[in-house]
Amino acid sequence: MSKRVAAALCLAIVSLLWLSSDKAGDPELCFVAPLPGECGTCPVPPEPLQKGGRLLGIGVAGAIDADYGASFEQAIEMGMAFVELSIAWDDVEPHPGQYDDEVVNRVNDICAEHDTKIALTLMPVDNVALRMPSDLAGKAFDDGEVVERFDALLENVLATLPDVDVFVLSIGNEVDAYLSGDEWEHYAAFLQQTANHARELQPDLKVGVKLRFESVTESAVEQCRSLNEHSDAVLLTYYPVNADFSVRQPWSVDDDLGEVVALFPGREFMVLECGYPSGQGVGSSEEMQAQFMSYAFAAWDHRALSMRVMSFSWLHDVSPEELEALSRYYGSDDARFLEFLATRGLRTYEDSPKMAYDSLQTELRMRSW
Repeated sequence: MSKRVAAALCLAIVSLLWLSSDKAGDPELCFVAPLPGECGTCPVPPEPLQKGGRLLGIGVAGAIDADYGASFEQAIEMGMAFVELSIAWDDVEPHPGQYDDEVVNRVNDICAEHDTKIALTLMPVDNVALRMPSDLAGKAFDDGEVVERFDALLENVLATLPDVDVFVLSIGNEVDAYLSGDEWEHYAAFLQQTANHARELQPDLKVGVKLRFESVTESAVEQCRSLNEHSDAVLLTYYPVNADFSVRQPWSVDDDLGEVVALFPGREFMVLECGYPSGQGVGSSEEMQAQFMSYAFAAWDHRALSMRVMSFSWLHDVSPEELEALSRYYGSDDARFLEFLATRGLRTYEDSPKMAYDSLQTELRMRSW
């Protein structure tokens, strides 16, 4: 029997067990690493794989009426099992040791009401922005005071979420866009210490750091690998676009996720942000965005043994006011970049469904979500 046939048979048997297990989707129980150099040969399921233990997330933002609750309900009806709660450190700790818990309290209440899990992102770094409190400015990430203050922040946030299941913690968002030089080493030391404290607080919590797909697989491979040595799961944001934010083909997703599997054999990975813009300005369309949804689910079926978590961003397109604020935040008025940010929603800002919204619903129904 060839190695390829053996791998296919092994995957088929494990997939059957995975679907019938009470802990379906748990990579520690059911992951089968591909044979060296043969990740791309893993058989694509011949038909949609049933939900099993997979978790669907949807990035929720209010539509034109800014009704977050109504948008949350829409996402729940579609099958959303978790929502990401992203908190910038300097927002929630405006003064040393003093916390603003208003947003966290609201999210705790609405998630508890709907039995919705939380993927928590606490951000000392958010993409291009440093979000540490101003009194810590100039200190290295692994400075003792920085670590101690972040640990205290984490304790406070988790204590403010007593009624929900926080199943994964990302310490920073797309930190690869900010770090340079020896900051990578300082952040790795910071991540190691704060992640250990998080595990002490909640032993079942998966801890990692969100990194962009392109950095993990191409532009900062070794640096990202070093950070992930301190992570329980490889946490990704994934948008198949080129450096100028023009879209790549919708079917790129399976090969792209396969690259991650090959780079981290045997590891669990979670796609905590995933999406595809529909704007003409980036060479896309509603049709292409809808196609991406279908290809994304086929890829998720294919990689289900190592990836049980995927979240799509966003439910709605960004409002003109939000887009202007994002332009200032990122320090860019590049037309393609703004089109990429503005048109990733499954529904328009005015709350009309786009083709991708219907495509997502179809894919979910086929898998008994």
